[in-house]
This record gives sequence, structure tokens and C-alpha cells, in this order.
Amino acid sequence: MFSNDDVYTNNTFENNGAGVAVMFSKRIKMYKNTFRKNWGTASYGMLLKEINDAEIKDNIFEENTIGINIEGSNRITYTKNDFVSNGWAVKVLGACYANTFSQNNFLYNSFDISYNSKLNDNTFDQNYWSDYTGYDLNKDGIGDVPYRPVKLFSYIVNRTPETIVLLRSLFMDIIDFSEKVSPIFTPDNLMDANPLMKRQYDRN
Repeated sequence: MFSNDDVYTNNTFENNGAGVAVMFSKRIKMYKNTFRKNWGTASYGMLLKEINDAEIKDNIFEENTIGINIEGSNRITYTKNDFVSNGWAVKVLGACYANTFSQNNFLYNSFDISYNSKLNDNTFDQNYWSDYTGYDLNKDGIGDVPYRPVKLFSYIVNRTPETIVLLRSLFMDIIDFSEKVSPIFTPDNLMDANPLMKRQYDRN
């Protein structure tokens, strides 16, 4: 906490009871770190609380309960990160403004983005989403239909955690489809208008 201008590179944070917490700091840089298998009811790969003007780039968040838990953090760029098989890839809580998510890979997460507000001042652009089912008629590599990463079921689970038992049910598919058609509970402007059709890069 309260440590500005720190740089974290090439670390592996794995099998922790909670995860890595960075709080009340400015101009943090995180490059090429791996956050893996941080599981538990209160676990995350990384917690960012009251972080401003930071850069999160080329990191891997794999098999965590929550990849990144963000609260009250602003003007952060999230670029070329892999979010793979997490419960929640990114969970946004509290006032988070002017953040940018671009060229990230969201692969096989139960929930890609979780939001607890109907207001959105963050940008999602040119990310790859494994759940995207749109098309690319002009073959430019960018989907012709915007992708909405916040599912209504994620909103419901945030308010009533016990409903997680319905995760793989037909009920979940129905309510998520209805919210996609007519957003009521999730921010209507929270979308990736230029979703990528192919994974941006492969680290293997």
C-alpha cells in the first residue's frame, strides 16, 4: 500500500489463499506476470484498490476465482493480457473510471466481466472473447456485431451468491439472452464494438 511508481515483472503468483493486493498507489506497472490457481471464496489473482494511472500488460490470469478484482481504480490500461478459465476474469466494484481494455484474450471464463453498476465510463475495444458468436462478413478480423461481456446472470450472482448453482442451466441461457436483446440491469453502453475474431496472440 501507498507505494508509487513500482514495477512488477516476470513473477509467478500461484496457489495463494487470497492473491496479490496492490492498494492506494499511483503509476504502477505490471508486465509479464502469471497469476494462477488462486482459488477460494475470497480469492483473486490480483486485487487493485484505489490505483490510478497504471499499466497492466502481457500478464496471464489463469484458473483463479477472480482474475482481477478492481475497486475505485482509474485511468488504467489493460493490454495483451490472457484471462483463461477463471471464475470471473475481471470483477469491477465501486467507482472505476476511464479504464481501457484492449487486445486482451478472454478464454473460457465462467464470467468475462462483472459489474455492480448501471453506469460505465470504461472502454472495451478489440479484445478476443471466446464466447463471441458474431460474424465477420468483410473478413477484416473484427466482428460485425458488438459483444456485450456483462451477463445478466453475473449481475444476479453478485446480488445473490447462492444462485451460482444454476450456472450451467437453461435458465441462465434464457435470462442472458433476454438481457442481450434489451439491457436493463447491465450498462447498455458496456460493449466491445470491435471484437476480434481470432485470438490476438499465442504464448505457447
